[in-house]
Amino acid sequence: MRLNTAQKLALNLDSHIVIDAGAGTGKTSTITDRVIEHYLTEDQRATRILPQPDRPSRLSGGMIPAPPSEQIDLQEWGGLLPAEVVLLTFTNRAADEMRDRLRKKILNLRPGPLGHDGQTRTDPRIRQEGFVEQLLTLLEDAPIGTIDSFLNQLVAPYRGKLGDALSRNNVSDSARVLITEKAMRAIWRLSSSPSRIGDAVDAGIPAHIAPQVLAARDRLAQHYSSHWAAMRVLRSLAGKSVFVDEAARELMDHSGEFSPDLLRQQIISSVDDKDIHRHTANVHASISEICELVRDNIAVLAIGGWPTDSRIASLDALDREGPPESTWEQLLWLSRVLVCTVSKPSLLSREMTFFPNKHFPSDSWTPGIRKFSEIQDKKTKERYSKELGEQISHLRELWRSKLGKLVLHFVRVAMLLDDPKPPRIPKDWQPPLKPLPIPLPERLEDNAEPKDFHLTIEAEIGNLQDLHMLHLGFRGLIKNFKEIEEVHDFDDIQRLAGDLLLANCPDVCRSFYPPNVQSALDSIGESTWRDDHIEAAFHALSEIESDPIGSGAYASDIGAVRRDLEYRQSVLRSIRRRYRAFIIDEAQDNSPLQWRILSRLWGEREFREEEPVAPDTPWQPTVCYVGDVKQSIYAFRQAEVSGFREFARTLRGINAHEFNSIPELTRKPALRRESSSRDPRNDPTATIAKASEHMEKGGRDLVRWIPFDATDRHLPAPSATEVKNRRNGMISLQVNYRSHGGILNAMNEWWEDVLSEGYHQLPKGDFYAEPQILHPCPDKINSPGSIEWICPLSTGSPSNPITDLGAPIDPFGPGKPDSLERQALLIALRVRSLIESSPLRVRSADGSWHEVEADETIAPSDILILLPTRPKIRDIIVRHLQILGIPSQVDREGGLLQRPATHALHGLLQLAARPSSRHHATWVARSELIGFDDSQLHSFLDGADDGENLLRRLAECSDNPRQRSLVDRWCHLSDSSRIIDLLEESADFSDLLISHPDPVSRQDVEQFVNLVRELSVEVGGDPIVLADRVGELSERDPDSLEAETIPPGDAVRIMTIHSAKGLEAKVVILADLFSKRQTNLSNEYKDRLIVSPELFGGNPNPWPSQGSPNSAVWSHAIMVHKARKIAEARRLLYVGATRAEERLIVVGSPRGTHWTEGSGISVKLDDDESTPQLGQMWLRSLTNASSRRGEPESPWIPPNSSNFLNLDPRKILSNPFMGENGVSGITVIHHPDCFHKSIEGAEVPLTTVSRIERTDELARLGRTVQMEDQGPRSDGLARVRLSPSQLPVFQLCPRRHWLETRGGLSPQEILPHTAATSSNGMPENVDSATFGTIFHRVMEIGIGNPGPGEGGPSKPLLSSWTLPREDRLLDEEIHETVFQELLPPGSDKEHTQRLVRIMAERIRKGPLGELVSGMEVGGHRLEGLRTEMPFHISLPVEMGDVSNCRWTPDGNEKLATTKSSIVELSGLVDLVICTRNDKGESTIRPVDLKTEDVANLESEEVSGLLEALGNSDLGPVCTSEEAILTKHRMQLVLYYRALQLTEQKKASMGLPSREVLPPAILIGVTGRMIQYPEDALETALAELGTLLKRSSIMAISAEAPISESPRLDSEHSSVCEECPFHRGDIPFCGPSE
Repeated sequence: MRLNTAQKLALNLDSHIVIDAGAGTGKTSTITDRVIEHYLTEDQRATRILPQPDRPSRLSGGMIPAPPSEQIDLQEWGGLLPAEVVLLTFTNRAADEMRDRLRKKILNLRPGPLGHDGQTRTDPRIRQEGFVEQLLTLLEDAPIGTIDSFLNQLVAPYRGKLGDALSRNNVSDSARVLITEKAMRAIWRLSSSPSRIGDAVDAGIPAHIAPQVLAARDRLAQHYSSHWAAMRVLRSLAGKSVFVDEAARELMDHSGEFSPDLLRQQIISSVDDKDIHRHTANVHASISEICELVRDNIAVLAIGGWPTDSRIASLDALDREGPPESTWEQLLWLSRVLVCTVSKPSLLSREMTFFPNKHFPSDSWTPGIRKFSEIQDKKTKERYSKELGEQISHLRELWRSKLGKLVLHFVRVAMLLDDPKPPRIPKDWQPPLKPLPIPLPERLEDNAEPKDFHLTIEAEIGNLQDLHMLHLGFRGLIKNFKEIEEVHDFDDIQRLAGDLLLANCPDVCRSFYPPNVQSALDSIGESTWRDDHIEAAFHALSEIESDPIGSGAYASDIGAVRRDLEYRQSVLRSIRRRYRAFIIDEAQDNSPLQWRILSRLWGEREFREEEPVAPDTPWQPTVCYVGDVKQSIYAFRQAEVSGFREFARTLRGINAHEFNSIPELTRKPALRRESSSRDPRNDPTATIAKASEHMEKGGRDLVRWIPFDATDRHLPAPSATEVKNRRNGMISLQVNYRSHGGILNAMNEWWEDVLSEGYHQLPKGDFYAEPQILHPCPDKINSPGSIEWICPLSTGSPSNPITDLGAPIDPFGPGKPDSLERQALLIALRVRSLIESSPLRVRSADGSWHEVEADETIAPSDILILLPTRPKIRDIIVRHLQILGIPSQVDREGGLLQRPATHALHGLLQLAARPSSRHHATWVARSELIGFDDSQLHSFLDGADDGENLLRRLAECSDNPRQRSLVDRWCHLSDSSRIIDLLEESADFSDLLISHPDPVSRQDVEQFVNLVRELSVEVGGDPIVLADRVGELSERDPDSLEAETIPPGDAVRIMTIHSAKGLEAKVVILADLFSKRQTNLSNEYKDRLIVSPELFGGNPNPWPSQGSPNSAVWSHAIMVHKARKIAEARRLLYVGATRAEERLIVVGSPRGTHWTEGSGISVKLDDDESTPQLGQMWLRSLTNASSRRGEPESPWIPPNSSNFLNLDPRKILSNPFMGENGVSGITVIHHPDCFHKSIEGAEVPLTTVSRIERTDELARLGRTVQMEDQGPRSDGLARVRLSPSQLPVFQLCPRRHWLETRGGLSPQEILPHTAATSSNGMPENVDSATFGTIFHRVMEIGIGNPGPGEGGPSKPLLSSWTLPREDRLLDEEIHETVFQELLPPGSDKEHTQRLVRIMAERIRKGPLGELVSGMEVGGHRLEGLRTEMPFHISLPVEMGDVSNCRWTPDGNEKLATTKSSIVELSGLVDLVICTRNDKGESTIRPVDLKTEDVANLESEEVSGLLEALGNSDLGPVCTSEEAILTKHRMQLVLYYRALQLTEQKKASMGLPSREVLPPAILIGVTGRMIQYPEDALETALAELGTLLKRSSIMAISAEAPISESPRLDSEHSSVCEECPFHRGDIPFCGPSE
């Protein structure tokens, strides 16, 4: 695809770029092209002003097939390497697509003159064929993925330094729900007694806030009437933690307290000050007129003058003083005007009453003037009444206007927060609302109601503080529970990334950093890429250092704090140095936290002494982000659309700054110009183009500089604003490659209205999208496309529907109309007509029918049905499609535990756990698994004794042998705790999947079994524990685990609009558009909590039966949230409609839609802007578009100012009134009669009862058919995978072998001993295994290599084996690097360092150290070595006949026999050394490093392995060495066998090979290298064969009971002492007695 002008401008690598990519504008292609140019362009912004990161010279041997002569030196390459370009997107699917596209583009690159033949792209910048392979190889490890996956990779090497436990798994969906509920229960169980605060700290609440958290919890429980109601608030709060933190940042001062002033500022930031000032001025002018009128008539209204404490005196004072200057004070001034002039009951109502009955409100506050009716003079009375009425009307209209309604909201908020007391009030004046006393009373005064009270600003601040404090405490609990479970999620990754990049004070540092240093690090400003807060932290350290006496306890450790902070800053800068370009896709969906963390990577990086000075720019890497505000629809995932705009504004400013401040960008050859953008593909110094490129469009694609005012031939010239935006780095992609021209042009008209400023409830809101004109691509510009409207009538019949269960119900027949059923039926009929290419007909207003020609056949997979939400209509649509035999696939099926098939299995799980439960027995007996009727159920339960095992009784009461056999099997499996087998066999052999034969139900069952399997891994296999966990998931949050389905090959896709983001289809059906579900706030009102990025607030309800008090924060939070929600609903409509390529079908109709003879379909236009429907937004856009075009005959304009549209489907089909270039007509389908097949010869659809009867009939027929016994099949080679590390323990104990494989148990102790244990010579918090990991890493990166010598190796070796390098085993820098990576927090580093040094010294003095130093040892001289060498071998094993059977209700069925297997083993050999002996023979030997007995390394007592210290023999010289060889013999011979097979394969291919020497163990504590005796090698190899045979049989055989793996006898009890199944407080295995 040739690039259009905007796409070429988006290739600008010399500026920061923001790409505004409308729907279907080819952004993915643009992004991948930009990435390729970063790779290929050697002269670009990033290469001119930024240092080159550390790079490999060449890739390791064997990674790419190209010979070295065809590769380039990567250190010399001038462009960016894939590891230096970060490409981030929103979903894993999108990331995979990006990587795949890049792979294909790179694969098609070739050296040569610039050209493209449609497949291969030649480029002169590629100078070697092998460079393409190098790029492809580097691409596999490039930082391409989601933001979460990128951050995960970023923090992984630094987990230890961040205080995070190692080797933790990502939490599963089910575990996340359970952990949340566990924390929810825990926070309410904690005592608030001061003596029990320790319990809260132990549970995970941070110690410094634990008392405040518990106090906040108790207050919230009171404010929301119970802890159950408060728990609902907390649950909602926990799901929006990012927004809570973001809002808290705006509302809290430097001391960490919520500030009243910041709250006021945040509230009025939503409105333009000019709007407040304008409305205030208008109101002031109006009341001035009123006051002047009163003064003119003072002689008849107040003969002696008005009292100084009257209403008129107050209003007059307000008039004379005039409005204050500040915005907030003007709001208070307006509130005082309202208090003076509006009746008290209407002050907070929707419609205020000004001057009731043309007089001041009547209450205890005297008006100060007479009523106009008391004026005696008739003319004066009439004149005064008229003029006052006019002013009152004017005042009323001011407040009724759009601006007035907006300002009124803020006036009421100000009134509730601050004192609205007017001037000149009497002493006994009562405010319209009373402040609610704090602390809250148990009950209000007599006859008082909550609506008469309001929360003061102090109370509001207290509520915010309590909500935030509870949020922090709950987050601590969640963190603690995840640490206990050794799991993490992406919230933890983002937190760790923030700590790593110093976006805040790292959590691990809070225990020893001084408070003022922590505060400085937590004070990052709005420019989040800057490091000012780090400099402030260093300044705070300097102040402590300058005054050690006044700094108290922190002064003694201040040096360590400074070193730690300096180290963390250096890590930050070194990380920044790695990346020279960022491209962020779908940036409009980033959360505020993600923006903050990513921008931390754009600040100052490490510059070394020999490198140029750092450039004068806030953003050092080249930043490009791509998005579309119109497609921001993920607020529920805490995406914040305004961040896109804020960073776009910053980006444009930085570009202007760089152009004037960085001379490297404008020096010759210039990278930037004022009027043009450089196309990096056409660099004249490196580009030679083919003749065909010069001929293509006159060589327009070869132009080096693209003017900012350039355009394409079929597009209009860019506006001055557009040119300015382009110059500043904002590029709008406006060519749509997806939709046909007619549809696109019609939709452009829609969005002009749907996204217009007229619908902005908060004009200053930065979350509104703006309309954008998209132009069809040249290939589709003349394609009209098609738009249809399925508009079911809402009228019905008063008669009842039919009662015959065998006859289908017609949604358009008798009975109350059901909109969802009618929509679903018409959708299904339309889908069928599209698939079958059958014609339609539309009805004219006069009742006649008009035929519509059928289009070409559409495949089911080309049809996409989109839903705004997943309400009931989804299942109804699926049902109607199934009735018509149309395959469908739903992306999410709703709550897994609520699905019919899984519901039955859930009941079985509960009964297996508690077989005496009558409830669970009834559940199973009535389910599809058993199917008892009422009489059978009564007989089953009535005859049961209390406490009887009802599972066994169920077998006795079963009515057929197969069912009885199945229930007996349940009893057997339940007794054995084989729950997974129980569920799987129930699915296979019960009637469950006969009752639910659809593929979706089958997948539901598989997912449920997998869920139970995952839980069994997490909590063990106990049936009661499993049942309780699943039951808890079902009760607490049944929709949290969504059922997911794999689609059939060709099926209609059904999904939400949110799930369809990034997808497209030939036919898109937008269903249920006239529902209010998208914009109502029922859930928010129910949860009594609103959370948005600006503000969060609760709606306290201390007296639930009486209502809630007035809350300003709640009122404002509701308004902002509603504005955001409606704005997102408009964007949702945009996203849904723009998925369509050829045909868009809108579905739904407003309530009251009916047929009017002579007029057609009458559709009501709804003007309710409080909860607008997506369909009404669409209809309103059609109405306004016709008005703009001046189309008085348009059916979209209501006649005679009514609110009904009269639509004649026949006329709209020929003239849709959608502009000149829109579609030629709209097909309106209102009834099934529009489909011929629905009325002519249509097959009667099966009802549910009919389908069940037919399924039962077929199932019974199938059982009578005798299948020919084919006998068991003979399987070929079975494959078995083993880990080499398992071999030693499996060899020692067959029972442990069974428990870990067949038993599925993790080799961990149950309740490890909690008693304190002595360190026994080990450093604190470092066990033997951790030390072994540390020293293995030291060996891996520190061991030297003398190289092969002058003559080279005797047999060829890879260069990585022979590259000479200095031995650095004793290098403290190496040790420090490893400690930072692997040493657990709180460990004794000094002790560990001492042990590492001793061990390294002994190895260096031993045989290995001598070999590495170039000496000859035992007649061998080192030629090369490899640490951590990976291997993979497949070993054939003969097993004899191993039968694989399965249980069936009719007896065991032999499925297959297997005679042989292939055992696959993969692992790493610690060290492989290649030597040449004194005979000139080439050898190779595996060496296994063991650090056992490290605890005795500093002991004065010489025992164990240390007995051999100083001995130079190559064989074992003490019993401990013999024992360690015996213990690890399986691993040693496996390594030996792996090398042996490798060398044998080389020899068979005629390649040089080496003799494999017996394996050896390197003893760390002595430095000795012990060779395994040759005479024992064959025996060990035979043992390995026996072990592999046993492993194969155990893995393959269907029946391998534990009884065949007996316990070890007492003579081998030492083996049991090392086994985790025998250790711990609850050992469950051990030696036989």
